[in-house]
Amino acid sequence: MNYNANPESILIRGAMIVTLDADDRILSAGDILIDNGRIAAVGDLAPETIAECDRVIDGSDRLVMPGLVNAHTHSPLSVVHGAYDLLNHRACMWLFQAYTANRTPREVYVSTMLNCIEMLLTGTTATLDHFPEQSFGPDDVEAVVSAYRDSGMRAQVSLRIFDGEYTDILPPGGSLPDKLAADVKRLDPYAPKSVPELRELCSDSIERWHGDSGRIGVGPAPSNPMRCSDELLEMCADFVERYDVGVHTHLLETEVQAHIAQELYGTTTVRHLDDLGLLTPNLSCAHTIWIDDADIDLMAERGSSVVHNPESNLLTASGLAPIPTMLARGVEVGLGSDGSCSSGDQAIHRAMKLVTAIHRVGQPDRSRWISTRQALHMATAGGAAAMFERGKFGVLGVGQAADMVLYDLKRPWWVPVNDPIYQFVQSETGAGADTVIVAGRILVEGGKITAFDAESLLEEAQGLVPSMKERNRELFDVVERVGSAVL
Repeated sequence: MNYNANPESILIRGAMIVTLDADDRILSAGDILIDNGRIAAVGDLAPETIAECDRVIDGSDRLVMPGLVNAHTHSPLSVVHGAYDLLNHRACMWLFQAYTANRTPREVYVSTMLNCIEMLLTGTTATLDHFPEQSFGPDDVEAVVSAYRDSGMRAQVSLRIFDGEYTDILPPGGSLPDKLAADVKRLDPYAPKSVPELRELCSDSIERWHGDSGRIGVGPAPSNPMRCSDELLEMCADFVERYDVGVHTHLLETEVQAHIAQELYGTTTVRHLDDLGLLTPNLSCAHTIWIDDADIDLMAERGSSVVHNPESNLLTASGLAPIPTMLARGVEVGLGSDGSCSSGDQAIHRAMKLVTAIHRVGQPDRSRWISTRQALHMATAGGAAAMFERGKFGVLGVGQAADMVLYDLKRPWWVPVNDPIYQFVQSETGAGADTVIVAGRILVEGGKITAFDAESLLEEAQGLVPSMKERNRELFDVVERVGSAVL
């Protein structure tokens, strides 16, 4: 499919439509007109409009929803499903390296496409990719951008950078045994680059790829503020001013990170980011678990957003983010899957359902329970904000990007349709996604990807892990030893 050509005009006729617009309209049988990649009309359209469209889709027995947004993923980890169980955050972080280090650009491309396949088939149309897991170069950035271009998805490629040490994933005592420390230093899975090197790499990537295909953004993404010097963080703030890009970061994912930051800065990480000029609407923060009320108020005041990753937070025992407080204070919250090895999947439907459940336990005040409507907002417009695209998609309204998914209402979990929003969040798993449209182009039809050859990519992806295990055999041995030391 040629994604540089003008998209066809499409008319969806007689579908149930959940608009999520300002009036929260739900149409039992309405039409949507798509023209030039945007939504041109929503409602009851005149029959003569059919003749003016390139394509008409019968929407009977279909529910049309805004495409879901996965606002925090790691595409290099797409091939690491089922790599471990019962590991804490420290051990996971070391193991990631063995599975992702020393990849070729083609392997970067394939792993990114594998992530896209899973997201598209479960109704996700846009994603923020915190890429990659270690040092990278221009060829790697070109590979990941090329993958998103070919997939047809909307994407923010957030370049994961750091110039400091990963002290938060060392053993609780703060150091490794001497022999093991020497092996780690020799293989250097988390070898940092200098600020000048990172400045050149990021600026070149932004200038070459930001805005590619009209769907792909590129920006800097500190791995975690405490792993970055103030000089590097100030560089990110400068990029926001110079290029009008967004900054994404892991923030306060674990308790130890909060303690280390307090020792480093003499204040909280959030206040330190504010002092450096980074706490703006152009900042989105993954996890954000170990945060106090005053910092939540400051994030709300500055307009920075949070990406909640409920599955990985629970599975790595990192903690429970204070999402009800954030919502009550006015912080914009999106949803993410995190890497597939941390959460097990890329289906935002699971995150939506989980976020409505985990914050109710032990909370007698039902006004603080997260509703299905709030969870759906996080997975759509909230995610758009976290991708630095506030108000551009996540709603089915005139002028919005034509990113939407048609779900099959004949599936048993939809019979009968009593409350489409409740059933979408609590009953749908993504398995009912029938047709996926991004920027007015059909990428999935009849539950199958039509935009590219998914089958050949799935076959190619089968060989990535065996290849990594052979190539990184010594690194696997070292990180397994480190994993035992940090558990």
